[in-house]
Amino acid sequence: MSQKPRIERASFADGVGWLSAGGDLMARGGAPLFRVATVLLLFSLLQLIPIIGLPMLLILSPALTAGMLQVFHEIDRGREFGPASMLSGLTDVDARRRLVSIGVVFIVGMFIATVVFVGWISDHIDLEALNRLMSDPQALNQDPTQLFALFEDISGFGTAAIVLGIVGLVLAATYFAVPLVFFWRWPVLAALVFSLRAVLVNWIAFLGFGLVVFGVLLLLSLMISMFGGILQLALGSIGTFLLQFLIILLSLFFQLLLAAAQWRAFLRVFPVGAEPEGPVER
Repeated sequence: MSQKPRIERASFADGVGWLSAGGDLMARGGAPLFRVATVLLLFSLLQLIPIIGLPMLLILSPALTAGMLQVFHEIDRGREFGPASMLSGLTDVDARRRLVSIGVVFIVGMFIATVVFVGWISDHIDLEALNRLMSDPQALNQDPTQLFALFEDISGFGTAAIVLGIVGLVLAATYFAVPLVFFWRWPVLAALVFSLRAVLVNWIAFLGFGLVVFGVLLLLSLMISMFGGILQLALGSIGTFLLQFLIILLSLFFQLLLAAAQWRAFLRVFPVGAEPEGPVER
């Protein structure tokens, strides 16, 4: 590396404030953010393609995240932005290659976690009975305790900890890797290693951030549950459609909010900012 980065230690209070700081950044973006959200919505439709849709979306997710970070970078600098900013992670050929590599690392890590989880579950649950139950919604609705009965004998905290550990390592390694690769032009491996190091150094800040995110998600789920029930009772099938539309809008909003918070976290933990001063892969 031509320059060793400085990783700052953020406090618990810093982590708690990242989401609200991201909300402030979104408020400064104004109406043009709706065009950005439209682009994000169009890409999310990839998951509707059978078999390959979801893996394709996951591989492209780091490039889409980089585009969202570019949007908030420009908002932070008081510059104009639009759909082209959102697509910058895909239109920059050199960055796209590295970002797609991060997407592959993410998929491989999650695949390993899934294999371990399925292997653990299959040792404790009758998968055939579970499949029969899930394929008969009416029976499940009449006696939901059947589902809970299948999970009664589950044990093996160690395996569950391994699965959560793998997921946590993958998320930590990719969290800052995206901006390091996109803005600082770092090699993928170096970005993954320093991202993991930065998250571990700032675990207390991410604990605060995680608690806030969990609280917001819990609040949103309660609101959707209450409001959705009212809509479905009052409007029937139209209410169901409106509820689904509301969920889509909220998910897009929350994706942008998390990206704005990620930008704030990046600036706090890597105080050099978003200028390309890191090593460039030749």
